[in-house]
Amino acid sequence: MSYKILFTDMDGTLLDSAKQISPALLALLQKLTDSGRRLVLSTGRTISSIEKVLERTGLIFPDMLVIAANGNIVYDWNRRRYLVNKTVPLSMAKEIVSMADGYGLHIQTYTDTHAVCHKKTPESLFYHKGTGMDFLYADDIMSLCSEPPCKLLAIDLKDRSRLTLLQKDVLDRFGGTLTATFSCNEYLEIFDKTAGKGSAVRFICDHLHVPAAETVAVGDAENDISMLQAAGIGAAMANAAPEVKQSADFITEADNDHDGLAEVLHRFFQL
Repeated sequence: MSYKILFTDMDGTLLDSAKQISPALLALLQKLTDSGRRLVLSTGRTISSIEKVLERTGLIFPDMLVIAANGNIVYDWNRRRYLVNKTVPLSMAKEIVSMADGYGLHIQTYTDTHAVCHKKTPESLFYHKGTGMDFLYADDIMSLCSEPPCKLLAIDLKDRSRLTLLQKDVLDRFGGTLTATFSCNEYLEIFDKTAGKGSAVRFICDHLHVPAAETVAVGDAENDISMLQAAGIGAAMANAAPEVKQSADFITEADNDHDGLAEVLHRFFQL
């Protein structure tokens, strides 16, 4: 099989624990795109957060598409235009903020340029350190959003069980419209039910006229499972969550701190 597109998650997959990419892995991705194959970044990050990573790492290639906000956004990076842009209705977002407040959880959403939350917290500092995004603060965080947001994110650094309770509440109340899934143990992502990374994979395959069977997807977290299932080959990182490995066709031997993604490039793209 000749594989034509690599869909790769960023945090925990492409990026190491320091949120960097090794020169060797960057060179392999350059070879991938030089050969005419496509690289698609797929992440829970927003566009402004992705831009900070790309500027820092030099991870920009011709005709690169980006799946952002867990598949709510598909973005043509070079032409700077949205191909897909799904959102959470403002009325639902306000209710979800109230639900999270009831559990004492940190909850945030996004403008085009900033993350938005009630106040500076250990969770907001943790998020800023990991993404570089700056925050706006308000008692009514939705008052800072002039448009429906791409997603909401609840963070708990100590007790995943509170996030699980919020997840159940969101699915019980809005399960016909929204979904709630973990991108790591500390992050519960809430977004449009028709979005998701798997949905974005199918959209891009149709957009580029490439059969899904001729694609490879790589990830490490629960929000990557739909992407792995949608691609022809789903690969899980050695550091992936157990449920992700169960959904994978291939598991790397090395983790994201030791260029595990390179194994996928060697095996399926002969680089």
